Amino acid sequence: MKRVFSTIAVASFAIASFAGGLLTNTNQSASFVRNPARYASLDADAVYFNPAGTAFLKEGWNVSANWQMIWQDRDVVNGGKEFKGEVYVPIMPTFFATYKTGDWAFSAFFGMPGGGGNAKFDDGLPMFNQLGGGLAQTLNPALSAGSSFESTQYLFSLQLGAAYRINDNLSVYGGIRTNYTSLSYEGEINALLPTGQTMANILALDLTQTGIAFAPIVGVDYKVGKLNIGVKYEFRAVNIIENDTKALTSEALGMMNPQLGSNLDGKLALLATQIPTLSKLTSLQDGEKFRNDAPAKLSVGASYDICDRVKVMGAGVYYFDKDARIESLLGKANTMKTLSRNTFELLAGVEVKVTDKLLLSSGIQFSDFGVNESYLSDVSFIDDSFMVGAGGKYSINENWDLNFGACYANYAHGKGSTGSQYLRKTYNVAVGVDFRF
Repeated sequence: MKRVFSTIAVASFAIASFAGGLLTNTNQSASFVRNPARYASLDADAVYFNPAGTAFLKEGWNVSANWQMIWQDRDVVNGGKEFKGEVYVPIMPTFFATYKTGDWAFSAFFGMPGGGGNAKFDDGLPMFNQLGGGLAQTLNPALSAGSSFESTQYLFSLQLGAAYRINDNLSVYGGIRTNYTSLSYEGEINALLPTGQTMANILALDLTQTGIAFAPIVGVDYKVGKLNIGVKYEFRAVNIIENDTKALTSEALGMMNPQLGSNLDGKLALLATQIPTLSKLTSLQDGEKFRNDAPAKLSVGASYDICDRVKVMGAGVYYFDKDARIESLLGKANTMKTLSRNTFELLAGVEVKVTDKLLLSSGIQFSDFGVNESYLSDVSFIDDSFMVGAGGKYSINENWDLNFGACYANYAHGKGSTGSQYLRKTYNVAVGVDFRF
């Protein structure tokens, strides 16, 4: 088994998330990928971005099905060595449906607003090699450590709600979102001989965490002339996840102190006096529970029709990250308390109707995170980012639209307290179909 501890230090949702807060994935439609300033949307994806705006959709059903493919490079540089990480999500689906009847609009959304995907570090990471190196040298000063690991993490959401049009200009929305979280970590750290051969397994882990949480959502939409304004507030989803530990073993600790038998906790406690980090590993035991909240979020967006063929839009989003509680797998410390401030985003975009059937659009998003050296770690790193997207919409007929887009996100090169430098880039392509009946 050549897979190790992924995201062991911080249980974070956002493996493949690139558009949104620290724990929130906002790239929920192909329309967003081509233009992220969607928070005053009056299209099918308004269910997620501007749910009160669904009250102004066309009568009957308004449905949208979307597919995204995401690549992400997540590299760590430490001591002149580069540890390459790759995230690949071949299929990220989202689905929107609204039934509009009179002044009422009943809607549903299914997607992954907590991110998701599979992350691999075939050469391990500095923090794991340093931890393993300390253990290896208690067996033999000539030994070193090597690690590799893999993690799969998903947060699936189902949102249900209703919007009511008070008059021709104003509508309101109320709904609730159910989040299902699934996090899995699998792999090992090994003691290596000078030849590179494995002498003993230091620690092997096979662990899954699951949990369910709920978050109320409210919104308001106001239309006047060519201007539309959308406001949405998502409450914090308090999430408790529980360990299902299938394997937590160590050959190396047994070799060092065989009289302790299979009592891994006892071995860890014995070595904790030499390597303090080990004293926290008991939180990996089966049945342990952790807080893993989704933070509250406030968004305000606006769109304005300059003329019949040109629309501009902008938005601001504020994430209440510091009010959420995310407990580390190593010791259950609340990692969000180390943030300097909450996250905010600024977005802008433009849409141009080239012909009656073809619309082209582009947009940008700047995300400012309150991260610092205390927050950043080898397994949980993200820094201020800039994203640009472009694409279009082709109207097949009055009831069918095809959305397509691509975007690229680049991140500032953060540096953690261990001296590691973090490099991160994300690429995304998407297609979606909107239809009405």
